[in-house]
Amino acid sequence: MSVSDAGRFPPSPLGSRRNTLKTVDKSPGSTLSRGMSLLTDVPVLVASPVQSTVHPPITDLGALDEYIQGDPSNLVQVFPAISQLLTEYCLTHPDTSLDMWAKLKVILEGVQKHASSPPAQPERPASPTCARKPVSSVNVHGETWEDDYGWLTDRNDPDVLKYIEEENDYALKVLEGTKPLQKLLYKEFVSRIDEDEHSVRVTLQDGWTYYTKKVAGKEYLLHCRVKDGKEDVYLDENDLADSPEFEDASSFKLGFLKHSPDCKLIAYGIDCTGNERNSVYFMEVDSRRVLDERIEGVYEDLEFAQDNESVYYTLLDECERAYKFMRHRLGTKVELDDLLYHEEDEMFFLAMTKTSDGEYIRLSTSAQITSETWCISTSEPNAPLRLLFPRRDKIQYTCESHGGYFYILTNEETKNNWLFRIPAKIVLASDVSADDRWKQLEEHREMVIEHRDFVLIEGFQLRRKHLIVLERSNCLQNVRIIDLSREGFNSYHYISFGETVYSLWPGTIGEEERSRAKASQFDTTTFRFTYTSLVQPKQVVDYDMNTREMQVVYEEHISGYDQNLYASRRLYATSVDGTTVPVSLVYRRDLLALNATDPGSIPINPCLLHAYGAYGCFINPVFSSARLSLLDRGFVWATAHVRGGADLGNGWYEEGKLGKKPNTFLDFCSVAEYLCKEGYTSPERLAIYGRSAGGLLIGAALNMRPELFAVALTEVPFVDVVNTMFDASIPWTAFEWEEWGNPTDKAIYDVMKTYCPYSNIRGEALAKNAYPHVLVVGGMNDPRVAFFEPLKFVAKMRGERRRWLAKDAAKNTATDSSHEPNPDHGYFLAAMAGGTAVDADLPTRPTPSDLLLRIEDSGHGSSSGQYSFLENLAFEYAFVISRLNAQATETAHDGSNHGHAHPPPSLKHQVSFGPGSSALRRSTSRDGEDKEKGSAGKTKRRFKKRPDLGDVEEREYRHKNKGDRGPSNLFQWVQNFF
Repeated sequence: MSVSDAGRFPPSPLGSRRNTLKTVDKSPGSTLSRGMSLLTDVPVLVASPVQSTVHPPITDLGALDEYIQGDPSNLVQVFPAISQLLTEYCLTHPDTSLDMWAKLKVILEGVQKHASSPPAQPERPASPTCARKPVSSVNVHGETWEDDYGWLTDRNDPDVLKYIEEENDYALKVLEGTKPLQKLLYKEFVSRIDEDEHSVRVTLQDGWTYYTKKVAGKEYLLHCRVKDGKEDVYLDENDLADSPEFEDASSFKLGFLKHSPDCKLIAYGIDCTGNERNSVYFMEVDSRRVLDERIEGVYEDLEFAQDNESVYYTLLDECERAYKFMRHRLGTKVELDDLLYHEEDEMFFLAMTKTSDGEYIRLSTSAQITSETWCISTSEPNAPLRLLFPRRDKIQYTCESHGGYFYILTNEETKNNWLFRIPAKIVLASDVSADDRWKQLEEHREMVIEHRDFVLIEGFQLRRKHLIVLERSNCLQNVRIIDLSREGFNSYHYISFGETVYSLWPGTIGEEERSRAKASQFDTTTFRFTYTSLVQPKQVVDYDMNTREMQVVYEEHISGYDQNLYASRRLYATSVDGTTVPVSLVYRRDLLALNATDPGSIPINPCLLHAYGAYGCFINPVFSSARLSLLDRGFVWATAHVRGGADLGNGWYEEGKLGKKPNTFLDFCSVAEYLCKEGYTSPERLAIYGRSAGGLLIGAALNMRPELFAVALTEVPFVDVVNTMFDASIPWTAFEWEEWGNPTDKAIYDVMKTYCPYSNIRGEALAKNAYPHVLVVGGMNDPRVAFFEPLKFVAKMRGERRRWLAKDAAKNTATDSSHEPNPDHGYFLAAMAGGTAVDADLPTRPTPSDLLLRIEDSGHGSSSGQYSFLENLAFEYAFVISRLNAQATETAHDGSNHGHAHPPPSLKHQVSFGPGSSALRRSTSRDGEDKEKGSAGKTKRRFKKRPDLGDVEEREYRHKNKGDRGPSNLFQWVQNFF
């Protein structure tokens, strides 16, 4: 689909992209306290941040009045500026203080008068109604399967679009009362970030130093380079987004940007729908001339050959699967591009990258647990594609080139991987059969690192003289540095860190920065990595593998952040089968009820429990500035490292997939019960969150234990498992069979039926208001989890609730068996998880629970703009905070050991939401918070030993996994919810 075609963008109920920021008033910011950092020296490459406001200047009353009249909830954003103005006025005009007080007193008297009574509750709007259109079919197992809402899959049906619009409008109306809170949260988010942030810099062979930067008030990045003190902005994403070609697009995202080896050209991909199909453009950097040729339907993999003219890329098919490996020669017609490889097996997905030494482009064709590796020389434009390692069922390979050898990481006959190498001339000498290639591998391979049952090798990198091995054991990451200049592989050391729990990944978050660093660092002794934890903001560190010294070359600045206020810890819950499940927490020390010296003086904490548990993904401890808005309101933020992830190795992953998938959900419910039992929270104050495959977990947990949670939030949830896995025409389905199983297998089908959220909705429980508040978010252009999955899920929940209410009203005990709980379905999982399979036994909540749906005009990764995603985040945070009756304003730190987690009595009605608000208190004793070690002295350009805060995990910071229903870009989730 060409972006130049008229009507090129699919219809969307939300319309086109919108500019979310009104005006920006830049004023000098105060000096930022770094808090406790990884190194003792301040990085020199980051300028002092300036703080931007999100409203017109306080001095421009006309613009300010228009801003507030347009949306009165904007007033909450202006109060700090008003306070500052009045303070400065009284300081410079002290003689007016009494007159000022007389005017303010009248306002305060009115506020206190109204604050003494609860706010009026708005009338609850009627929820949307979706027509049932039953369609019956008999599956391969001879069972009749009904889907009342299958008609919602047609995005071109006017009735479907109308229903989406009704759901979106309903969600906005129900949460209308939280708009001031949304505005306040948005202001908090923006106030913490460095809106003029620069990325880490990389100097390439043309002598220019390259980086990206943000600009306050602008949604997207600027791509810059500097030489001799002169900055050159060679690509402005904001100009592209506002250009005639993309101004009406429903979405805008720069999918990738790659430099040619001589740095004279760039290739960049633009996704204008959110479906991850990129249009590729080529531009001369010096002249800014965009070349005529354009390539459509490209995935995010693209590389230049050494001749600067040959470009390799992968194409997507109609199921969003990268299936063709192509070569384009600049200056020729795209339709004449060479097809080098066509993957015809629908379960396999292509991925490509350059090797560390730049000698080859490595093409991997992979299913979930099986891979095959090919390569092509970057120095020979007409070289053939060669098969290195043929596919063999359930065996995976990762390959790198170095010094005449291929280094290979594999899981062959093991679970946690091992590393070997083989002479390149052996596998490149000639084309041989797959069987002969296997014999070559067995005869000529040399062991580098043997398999270990307790250590998972996540990956590796190569430099000219060093091998960098990334390992994981018991949720902890380690980095082994092997000196390749010495014989054998026994000359190695591990990098030492001052914290006991942390997170790191090679390179930087940005794809472009990683690519540049990879090209420039092979001949150095530098290992660049990003370091963070739940309490430590992100740092980019250069580690010298010879001297073993570290230098921070970039650090994330968080305005006003005091790291000493926060702590994290790791706990261990016991699942229903006796398995120990790690749990990671972060909280504000003075607001944790368990730390209160006066038992009961602090209400029991609200908690947001998050998990993922699929595809062998790791959930690592990463910092989030937005999360501070929860922690400063007394929240405990928790992550359950459930089975299905690989936090404890591949064995942990295998215990939560295919026929053992229910372990993921049972682990999650066990962690929730553990947090309540230990006093960290209670069911009345517990919210849960998951996205994509993590949304499947949330949906299953809701059906299994609806009484255990007060709020559930899920984004782009994969909830219609049975229907989707039966339909190979849906993107990603065939590729996913090795993760969830193919339901044509009766054993897999029987298990799948027990947990599929869409198939196990408990209508009677919904009718008696036993479910928690639920907000479901989907993406209209999502290629990984189709928009209709969350849409059908919510429609069926509403429909089943109404059906049971109608049945009760008619006092008719006759039922339609097709809608009754099927004994073959998953109600027994509820009992296994500690709940009840009998809906009548579930407790009824005293106030109606919200069921809300929001279908955003986006893809799988939500909005890509710097500010628009913060608006979406504020909407979701406001839902969680208000429905948990948590305090609406942040608690200021008063300098004492323990602050107040609840607001002053005079404002208690203003900072809680909805009927039934109560201060849930619990008499507890201090549990003995983790003790801290003293800080050691400073050492120049080395890590400073820091207090042992026991910090732990956070979000899905992971490598791209093509079968994952998470985002395609590495680490993107950190800018979506956390």
